[in-house]
Amino acid sequence: MNAHSKMETGTMTSKGQVLIPKAMRDAAGLIPGQPYKVAINEAGQVVIAPLGFGPEDAEERRRRMREGLRAIAGRYHNPEGLSTDEIMRELRGDYQP
Repeated sequence: MNAHSKMETGTMTSKGQVLIPKAMRDAAGLIPGQPYKVAINEAGQVVIAPLGFGPEDAEERRRRMREGLRAIAGRYHNPEGLSTDEIMRELRGDYQP
C-alpha cells in the first residue's frame, strides 16, 4: 500500500463475505445497490471500486469534463459581481453536493 493509504482490518466469514467499513465505502464512493468491480492490482492487492471509476474509464471522464467545460466557457464574466456560491448555484441548479 502507498504511504497515504488508510487501513482497517476485519475477518472474512465462512461464506467469503467481507465487511467494508463505512468510512472506506464512503471514501471509495461505494453506494448500496450500486454495481462495483473487484480487481487485483500490480502489487497483488484486491481493489474494490464502483463501476465506471477505474483507470480504464479515465479517458472517458476527461472527455466528459472537457465537454462540460466547453459548454460553459466564456458564459460567466460576472459583471453583476456574483459570489462564487451564487455562480455555483446558477451552474448546478437545485443540486446540493
